[in-house]
Amino acid sequence: MRMTFALAALLTFVQPPPGAQVIGPSYIEVKTDAANVNRVEFTVDGVLAGVARQAPWRIAHDFGTSPAAHTIEAKLFANGYRDVRTATMSTVALTAGESVVVDLVEVPLRLRSSKQVTASDLRIRENGVEQTIRDVKTQRGAAHFVFVVDRSLSMGDGKLAAALRAINENLKMLRPDDTASIVFFNHNVTKARTIARGDSFAEITPSGGTSLRDAVASIRSPDQKYDRTYAIVITDGGDRNSELSDEEALRLISNTHTLIDAIILGDRSSFLDRAAKNTGGSVVRASARSMNDALHDALADINSRYLAVYQSHGTQRGWRTIDVTPRTRGITILAARKGYFAE
Repeated sequence: MRMTFALAALLTFVQPPPGAQVIGPSYIEVKTDAANVNRVEFTVDGVLAGVARQAPWRIAHDFGTSPAAHTIEAKLFANGYRDVRTATMSTVALTAGESVVVDLVEVPLRLRSSKQVTASDLRIRENGVEQTIRDVKTQRGAAHFVFVVDRSLSMGDGKLAAALRAINENLKMLRPDDTASIVFFNHNVTKARTIARGDSFAEITPSGGTSLRDAVASIRSPDQKYDRTYAIVITDGGDRNSELSDEEALRLISNTHTLIDAIILGDRSSFLDRAAKNTGGSVVRASARSMNDALHDALADINSRYLAVYQSHGTQRGWRTIDVTPRTRGITILAARKGYFAE
C-alpha cells in the first residue's frame, strides 16, 4: 500500500507561476523539501508531459498556440517509490477581448560569479511577473589566457610567490573550453608554456632585470579557434631591458585579438596603461597580500558578460520593466537591461 508524505514534505510549483497565461515553449518546475526523491512526473491536461529524475525538478513543455487554460499536475515519488505526493495548478485562459504578443526578449547583463551561470541560477521578472528563462548565453567564446609574470629581482619579498599562488588558485575560474599558458620574464622572455591547476613553479625565483614591453609583445594566440586571447600581466612596473620601444610594442599588440589586463605591485606603468586602454582591458594596483583577490576580480570581470533570453507572454503595450535577480548564492548582478518597449 502506498503511503502519503507527512505534511512537512512540501511540493509546490515554481513555473508557471500561479495565475499565469502560458503559450509556446516553457518550463514546468516544482520544488520540494522531501528527501530520497526518485522522480517527478508531470502531466498536462491529463497527458504525461515528461519526467524529471534529478533536481531541479523541471521539464520543458510546448503549450502550443492555443489560448486555453491548462491543468498541470506534478506527482513525486520517493523512498523507493513507496511514498507519493501530488500537486496541481491551473493556468488562465485568454478571454476573447485579449490579445497576446509572444516576444523573445534578450537581456544583456554583467554579473560576477565564481562559476558559469545557467538559466536556473537567475530569476527574471517582467512587469513584476516571473518569466521562464529559455537560455543564458556567454558573451565570449572559447578563449586563451596568458599570464605574463615578472620574475625580476624586484619581485622578491613574496611578490612572485603570491602571484604564482594566485594563478594556481584562480585557474578554476576558466571555462571548460578555455586554455591557459604562462610567460615568465626578467631581462629575458621565456617561451609560453601550457599550464593547468596544480602545476609547480618551484624552479622560478626572482632574478635579473625587466623586459616588460618585450614580454607583452610576445603574446600570441595558439590557435585560430579562440575568439580572443586574454593576457594578464603581473609586474611591479618599470622596464629597463626591453629592446622594443613603447610605440613598437603597442603596435604589435593593438592589431591583434588580445585584451591586456595588468596587476601592478608597485608604481604605475604608462606603457601598461596605454596597452590596456588600446585593447579594452584595465590596470589595477595590488600588494602581495591582495594579489589573489585582484586576480579573482580580473577573471570574474572577463567572465561577467552574459545574454539571458526569455519568451515574454505579456500583453501590455508600451514600456515593460525587467528585473534580474540571482536565484543562487555567490552571484552578483553588476548591470542588466532595465526594460523595453512592446509595440
